[in-house]
Amino acid sequence: MKRISLIYALNAAAALSLLAFASSCTKVSIDNKGQAEQYIGFTTSVETKAPVESSADMDEFAVWAAYYDGGILQSTPMNNVQVYRSGDLWMYDDLQLWQEGKWRFDAFYPHPSTLAVTDIVKDKDALAVTFSAPKDDDEQTDLDGLSIDYYYGPTASNDLMVAGYTRNYTMSSPDVSPVKFNFEHLLSRVSIAVKAAGDNVSLGSLTFEGMSVLGEYNTAASGTDTWSLLTKVGALSNVPAGNFTADLTGVADPLPSDGMSVGVLSDLLLIPQTPGTAQVEVTYTIGADGAGAGASETKSLTLPADPAWQPGRHYRYTLTLGGADVTLSVDMVQWDERNYTVIF
Repeated sequence: MKRISLIYALNAAAALSLLAFASSCTKVSIDNKGQAEQYIGFTTSVETKAPVESSADMDEFAVWAAYYDGGILQSTPMNNVQVYRSGDLWMYDDLQLWQEGKWRFDAFYPHPSTLAVTDIVKDKDALAVTFSAPKDDDEQTDLDGLSIDYYYGPTASNDLMVAGYTRNYTMSSPDVSPVKFNFEHLLSRVSIAVKAAGDNVSLGSLTFEGMSVLGEYNTAASGTDTWSLLTKVGALSNVPAGNFTADLTGVADPLPSDGMSVGVLSDLLLIPQTPGTAQVEVTYTIGADGAGAGASETKSLTLPADPAWQPGRHYRYTLTLGGADVTLSVDMVQWDERNYTVIF
């Protein structure tokens, strides 16, 4: 199996007309519109509402391509190709022509330089990805395509996505339509909210910690299209668990007395895992009179192991504060969806 290793970080997806971006790329000479249509272009569909609101929020994504002739791997003409924005256009350098045979494309969002980590290990990248193409197009192994050898995301702010596509291109009936990437989320979206069970309940602080923020995806250790958690990778060792403190600026004080929930940690993008080690610690005051008077309570709750976090799902945990008791509920929903389709 041919393996091409690459390191990178991302934040992307979107597009332009193939002719427009091809003619603006100085590395390829295009003499006529018919010739432009022979070059490989892309269309991307991203089903997401948060944290990405539209294609205008995206910067770059990466593409790999394996080309087969007669069922045998001939080359990988696209190797971590960077698709980038130039003004209102999206383009990539060194445009590739379609050739007769079978093509396999893989894409990753976002692009690695944005995920560099310097606070744990100097000059250590946050993401290592490997692309593996089988030597024969009918040789389907479990770990073909993109694998994340490690991902370190202590800020829980990156929306990792992957997409794949295959096409049999023939000269007798050429299909030069854009390659369609339908990106899928690799991480879980987690939110924490609070609500009051009575009057005059003020939230003092809230922390959420204990979950893993280092893992690998689609590797021999993790298994096909799954994640496994890590505690170290290379020089990156003794990695601390995730730790998030709510910013209470703008949170009503006291909390609404009508039972309305108030979001305090939103859109944390975390590695799918069983959250049985994750904890929420909350400090609150009952009977506050505006000057801070009242009975103060601090409670710690461990998140239940069920439900386990799955890729592309949103888990909304709500803490109900009342008296000396704190109860926790979880609402599992599909990732908020909204389709954006853009064409190169």
